[in-house]
Amino acid sequence: MTAGSGILIQGVLWFIFWIGPAFPFYQADPRWGHNFAMPIVFIIVGLAYHFRKLSSQLVAVFASFLTIPTFLAFWSGIEATLAASILLVINIILYLAERRREVELMNPRPRLKAWLKIHFLNFAYIGLAHMALIFFLVRWYNPQPFLNYLPVESRVADWPTAAFDLMLLVLTPIAVMERYVKKVGRIEVSKLGFVWAMLMIIVPLLIIVTQR
Repeated sequence: MTAGSGILIQGVLWFIFWIGPAFPFYQADPRWGHNFAMPIVFIIVGLAYHFRKLSSQLVAVFASFLTIPTFLAFWSGIEATLAASILLVINIILYLAERRREVELMNPRPRLKAWLKIHFLNFAYIGLAHMALIFFLVRWYNPQPFLNYLPVESRVADWPTAAFDLMLLVLTPIAVMERYVKKVGRIEVSKLGFVWAMLMIIVPLLIIVTQR
């Protein structure tokens, strides 16, 4: 029960949701294609947490910052999905290549290696948070410039998105904190991150149900 596991589960369930019950929305409007790319990004970051290899975590950093061109509508959801899929394949190949190696493929000096082990995942979490930052600081008030590649997701149009992104802004510091702090009072930070990640799935779904 960790934030990393929660992010991995989020990605898997998010992807299943969009290739399953939500797929008609994509068929009606291909601009929802970013909902295939972003789950893959979450899966990459979640896997990197468990792989614990510098090479995999570096790939996760690059993947997490796909949020910026995707949500600023620099490319289509399909292009973003292709990029995320390539990075997922690279991540898995790197993990398989390193499974039985005594020395990691990325093996800098011990001091730098320790620093990277700490901060690569932090950078990946911050990259994921850009999805929420762009939504609230840019697209929330002015969705028009992004309509070529993104549907309208505004204060009125998409409360589930707003809820998920707001909760992501809370999950990010929790995920970073769990790597330094085990407990805050009686609360285990890792379990708090996992439970919060699960609530990020439940709350938007409840909003979708109540909006029907």
